Amino acid sequence: MMKKQFLRTVVFAGVASGYLVAAPAQKETTNSFSLTLKQAEEIALNSSDELKSIQSAAESTSENAEAQFSALYPKLSLDANYRYLTNVPKFSLPFPGATPIPFGTHDNYTVGPTLSYVLWDTGTSRNAYNSLDLLSRARREDKKNAENQILLGIRSTYLKLQLALEELRLLNNSLALAKKQNQDIEANYKGGAASKLDRVDSKREYLNYQLQFQQKQSEVASDFKDLLALLKRDTPTHMDTQIHLDSLEESISKTTTWKFAPPTDQQPQVRSQRFLAESSDRAALSIKDAGFFPTVIVSANASLQHPNAIKDETIEQNTFAVGVSLPLFEGNRTHHLMAQKKKEAEAARFSEAQLKTNLSRDYNKAIEELENLREQQKLASEDVQHSEEAAKLYYQSYRSGRLNLIDVQSANNRALTSKVNAARINAQILSHLFNLEAITGEAATYAR
Repeated sequence: MMKKQFLRTVVFAGVASGYLVAAPAQKETTNSFSLTLKQAEEIALNSSDELKSIQSAAESTSENAEAQFSALYPKLSLDANYRYLTNVPKFSLPFPGATPIPFGTHDNYTVGPTLSYVLWDTGTSRNAYNSLDLLSRARREDKKNAENQILLGIRSTYLKLQLALEELRLLNNSLALAKKQNQDIEANYKGGAASKLDRVDSKREYLNYQLQFQQKQSEVASDFKDLLALLKRDTPTHMDTQIHLDSLEESISKTTTWKFAPPTDQQPQVRSQRFLAESSDRAALSIKDAGFFPTVIVSANASLQHPNAIKDETIEQNTFAVGVSLPLFEGNRTHHLMAQKKKEAEAARFSEAQLKTNLSRDYNKAIEELENLREQQKLASEDVQHSEEAAKLYYQSYRSGRLNLIDVQSANNRALTSKVNAARINAQILSHLFNLEAITGEAATYAR
């Protein structure tokens, strides 16, 4: 079951204000907002323009790699050309009355298929393809990392609203208790069993809880808008909204089986940098092969040709050709391009090494802090039980005349503080667990 909270938000000139009260038995309204963390994750992933952009970039690089791979296959084309000559040279025989012989015709054309193939390029084309393929794999790892960061962002925002709602619920309970005690003291004062000082102090405590309640409700409204913005939903205005979220206790219970191992070389950020380094190395090899070694291309053509030399006729002409190209001088262009790619590979490897250091550090810190928080969680749970019991005993002692009202108020405040502290510790535990998933590179959704 999700914990239900009732939020009434009224907007005046763009400024949100209102109040929130606990309403576990409140009748469902048409203006309700129900969302589990798993649903929030799915919506955030599906609606993220950043993720769509990275996905498109990865697909673009993949298409580029496939286009480069086609260079490894033969190329078949249909070649055709046509020329019209206004003046055709003629040869006149040195005989009286001889007819001049034309050297060609006005219409000239050739049409037919040509098959060509790079027989040898010292690996230029294959290394170029491998370079782009590795770059495409790096982009896919970037997408995984982006998914992790989007999940971390939506989880943090959802958790912030969860905590704010829980604190508001606790404040509402304290407000209700302060109101009840104030009513008791008012009745006792009228009957002469309570002093005027007790009456004033009781009223002040009640007003103080009301103030804290309104301040916290404003925080809830702000956190609610942040969550809606990440989900790309419009902020509700001029209406009552009943919010249904996972409770902190439910969220904590779902993480009891979570286990983590230190980040490895398979972490998406690390893999991305490694692929980038390998891609640059392959690109450097491709540039070297193209700049220092010969390229051999063979081709074959079968075409219909007109005219046949000087004869006014169409013939089938078959040709076979071999071409060799070897760069001799280019002003060190190849050297500089190779050096550029090697430096890019070097930079990516330095980034990979630094990432491993940072991830290992962050992982160890998160594990240590998580263990400490779980110890605090046990102590906080005990503190809540004792503080609640103490607050009840203090009030009973006050009613019997053995204690002052200020002692009761201090006990009530300590009880509220212990509950809020326990809720915050639970939220910190969840925050560290979510952060650990991002550090280790797991892109699994919340309900696993």
